[in-house]
Amino acid sequence: MNDSDVCVLVTGVGGGSLGREIIKAFKMAPHNYKIVATDASAKSVGLFETSHRYVVPEASSEKYLHSIQDICSQEKVQVIVPGSEPETEIMAKNKKLFSEKNITVLTNPWETIQKCNDKLNLANFFSSKGIACPKSILFENEATVKQIERYPVVIKPRSGAGSRNVFLAHDENEAKFFGNYLLKHGSEAIIQEYVGDYEAEYTIGILYADNGKLVTSIAMKRLLEGGLSTRQITKGQNNEKKYVISSGISQGEFNEFNEVRRAGEDIAKILDADGPINIQCRKTKDGILPFEINPRFSGTTGSRSLVGCNEPDILCRYRLFGEIPPQPHYKVGFVLRDLQERFITQDDIRKIPKI
Repeated sequence: MNDSDVCVLVTGVGGGSLGREIIKAFKMAPHNYKIVATDASAKSVGLFETSHRYVVPEASSEKYLHSIQDICSQEKVQVIVPGSEPETEIMAKNKKLFSEKNITVLTNPWETIQKCNDKLNLANFFSSKGIACPKSILFENEATVKQIERYPVVIKPRSGAGSRNVFLAHDENEAKFFGNYLLKHGSEAIIQEYVGDYEAEYTIGILYADNGKLVTSIAMKRLLEGGLSTRQITKGQNNEKKYVISSGISQGEFNEFNEVRRAGEDIAKILDADGPINIQCRKTKDGILPFEINPRFSGTTGSRSLVGCNEPDILCRYRLFGEIPPQPHYKVGFVLRDLQERFITQDDIRKIPKI
């Protein structure tokens, strides 16, 4: 099989999405890829990063898998990389369906994804393994806030990923409000201890394969004060300290950060990772404390590729050819991000095939 023969399907490629980051990575790879992109909306900017593009049903639709299979057949797809949470889950559940057609799906096992998706159970799992992490409790009703020992706290959905519906509460009234808000809109909520300082927050990317083989790891110290990267920023009483929650759009400093990377490798290993794991954590006086685990590629995938750690390419080459690269010697420095505009004609949108 030649490099030029490798055809990858990247799903969920809307603006600012994980899918678009994955496309960026494949375009930066030292190997040739034919990139096929899909999204549920014809107005997703990532579709226009390649001439092979399709509009597909939502992942929740009964027609979704049939559409993806049709595209794989038409385009001779060899590798699928899901770029959204719902698609990651459905692809992980249906790996066998695709493997029977010699199509490789780059996800973790469904069991690992399940373990990470329930944030409350994950915190309890970490505690049982002796891994320090922020205290988390289930918000059942307003009386739950009486269990909070110290403010501020983070109120977030029990399941799901990213920064959507994540709030910082500084007192009982705010904790009740945000907890009730999530319950009202159909999400179980957890109350998570706010730990450390925002200036010591990191995102770690780990690739494990074949029952515990470490393929790569990389860490970035996040810059959180820029408007693009900040979801919520507040000050405590007397303005003595800033409290920050990320927007999920990451930028920051790449360096060795050996202590942080090693902690991430240990965490990913006990999760039985067999694919990409992204860990958000803070370095504190009590050690490296993970507060968010996503069992997929990261929103910093493009940034990591820019400094020389191209995780989608590395994992794709490993799965297809058994190639195991040495730990990349990536560039040290900062990756900063902005927003870019792209003009697309109505004709271009109308011409996208709907499968």
